[in-house]
Amino acid sequence: MKKIFLLCICLLSCEGKNLSAVTAVEDEKSAQTPARPGDSIYNLEAKLETHSGEKVDLDLYEGHPTLVSMFYANCPMACPTLIRDVKSMEAKLPRERRQDLRVLLVSLDPERDTPELMTTVTQKHGIDTSRWTLSRTDEAKVREISGVLGISYRMLNDGEMNHSSIVTLVDRRGRIVAQVEGLGQDPEPILAKLMTLE
Repeated sequence: MKKIFLLCICLLSCEGKNLSAVTAVEDEKSAQTPARPGDSIYNLEAKLETHSGEKVDLDLYEGHPTLVSMFYANCPMACPTLIRDVKSMEAKLPRERRQDLRVLLVSLDPERDTPELMTTVTQKHGIDTSRWTLSRTDEAKVREISGVLGISYRMLNDGEMNHSSIVTLVDRRGRIVAQVEGLGQDPEPILAKLMTLE
């Protein structure tokens, strides 16, 4: 009986040491990861569904410079032009910078923009889905994200939408560092900032 009691004491002691070691590792990780900046768009904590049907968070590309904009799949002119503009920006970057860059497009029309429809958009425009994600979220988060990005939109009677076209560059922590408003505009503000981001 005495041996069993001593064995239990020993096991509890070892377990306590292991817990202390785990806590120390977690504390070290927290110290190495700085708190997210207050002006990061990732603080919105939106849940997204991607073109592939995957459930992800708005911060899925945290750690990469990311171009963020909004679209809708049935858009006849503005959104296809916006996609071409972003692809054109990418083409102007050196290969290493381009490989590090990510693109996130969030739907303005989440009810109709199913993963299947968004996948059709990626195929139609030859989008590199290893670095681009088309996504949708709930209406409340659409309003929040559009507000933060400065994008205005409204549904028309014929089912189309009036919306502004703004491409936003966020840094690795989700802070807005450059924007280009309008279609076919000079991308230099974004390209110049991309070249200086650490």
